[in-house]
Amino acid sequence: MVKFGRHLQFYLECDELKTSGTSKPYIVPYKDIRGAIGESQESFQQLWLESLKAVSDDYTQRLRLLWQQIFSDLFRFSGQPTNLLRGLPHEDAVELYLSTMSEKRSRDLLANLKRLHSNISMNGEALRKLVKKYDKQATDRGDDILTTSLLPELYSAPVMNAPAIERYIEILRDKLVVSDEEEEESLDEYMTSIKEKTQLTSSSKDALDVQRRASEMFWLHDLIENKIPQADIPMLVAHRGFHCVMDHSGRRPLENSLSSYESAWSAGVHLCECDVALTKDEKLVLAHDSDFTRLALDPSKNKKVGDLTMKEIVGLTFKSGTRPPLLLDVLRSAQTIGGSARLVVEIKAGNDEAGAALVRLFRRNPKLIERCAVVMSFDAYLMHRLRTELNELVDQGLALAEVKLPELLLLTVAEPPTTTYKLFASVTDFNQVDSWLQHEGKPSLDGVYLQFQPQMLQTNGLAALRALSAQYKVGVWMMLGDPDDIVTASCLVEGGGVSYVNTDLPRSFSG
Repeated sequence: MVKFGRHLQFYLECDELKTSGTSKPYIVPYKDIRGAIGESQESFQQLWLESLKAVSDDYTQRLRLLWQQIFSDLFRFSGQPTNLLRGLPHEDAVELYLSTMSEKRSRDLLANLKRLHSNISMNGEALRKLVKKYDKQATDRGDDILTTSLLPELYSAPVMNAPAIERYIEILRDKLVVSDEEEEESLDEYMTSIKEKTQLTSSSKDALDVQRRASEMFWLHDLIENKIPQADIPMLVAHRGFHCVMDHSGRRPLENSLSSYESAWSAGVHLCECDVALTKDEKLVLAHDSDFTRLALDPSKNKKVGDLTMKEIVGLTFKSGTRPPLLLDVLRSAQTIGGSARLVVEIKAGNDEAGAALVRLFRRNPKLIERCAVVMSFDAYLMHRLRTELNELVDQGLALAEVKLPELLLLTVAEPPTTTYKLFASVTDFNQVDSWLQHEGKPSLDGVYLQFQPQMLQTNGLAALRALSAQYKVGVWMMLGDPDDIVTASCLVEGGGVSYVNTDLPRSFSG
């Protein structure tokens, strides 16, 4: 069962909907209309039609404002003769805007179009699903179904005009989103210029830092080679790479930095976990928080990741003097290191665009697919949608037969959640897992990534984990303060049969 209602509620609560200078877009009151399914057909139908009208009116008004802005800018700033602009076809208008406006104006237009597309796609899907839910119960009650009357209303409404918006986005994206190679060259040049202007630490402090880092690396190599049972190493996942949980860069690399992953893989760790976010110019960058305040040299520059281009993010610079890496950088590094070096990638709930960007990355770089072992999220709807898009890669022949697609796992929490989109799974009751991992009654996702619970280490908990692991892939993630050591990891792997155990690799890991 796809948890669309949870996904929609999170989307409704998301800060990205609150754009400065504009009103909040209309979102279908899915929960309220769904609650009317058990009432009269007339009541449900009225609420549904009122919502369709509100969606259509809101979309039409927002699209009208965008076109007014486009033509206003073209007439004022494009420098083109008036006779060329009169009666300009819509796609030509977008292309002319792109070629004559500043990069900032064009990127702002792309961001607004993507936001509008996301809104109408979400609303259209909500209205369709409501009809489907009503008809399912109507059939059980012996009542007439509404598909024949309501879906024609939906499919002929402005809200179904997503393909036109997608075409505008494609025009802008083709020109604004530079190739991976161009991006890499540009960022390397930019980082070089930053380093030339920056005086770093004194030689004595550098020497001390080198000694500390060397000590950490010797410890990690010894841990992997001599302390951890070799059979358990493939199941250990270095959380955000080999990093310092206190955000200090003197001993270990910073979290989600390229060196944090290369250090772990080079020492013999097989799997590393990362979090990804989508930049304004549609680059997947490694980032756990919504901004880089915690890790940047200048914490006052705290704009959200999605509001920054990759070049602007590079300009923030980490405390360690490095830049936040692109996901592409890290996957290529894993490929270069080779062996069992692979990533476990988390996509934040509600971030559908990041999922689509990941599929585009795989489509352009099919040889990197095998370097991604797992993709996971708390958002069930997002994950089922990602499964569909990955399957399309296979259908298109872009994922080679010998390349294994990443496993798709659903993250869960160990306590009743305070946020709408998270799913609660207790080690004492895994009954709902089957429905979470299915889409329209068919298997879809590969398993779950459970939050650690102390009961997992007890006899009954281990038995429950073994039973679940016999059906699905199972991972376990920890909170800072949970037992993070060899004994716990080996117990979960050998006693519970789990496939993945997150760890921060603290110095106390080996006991």
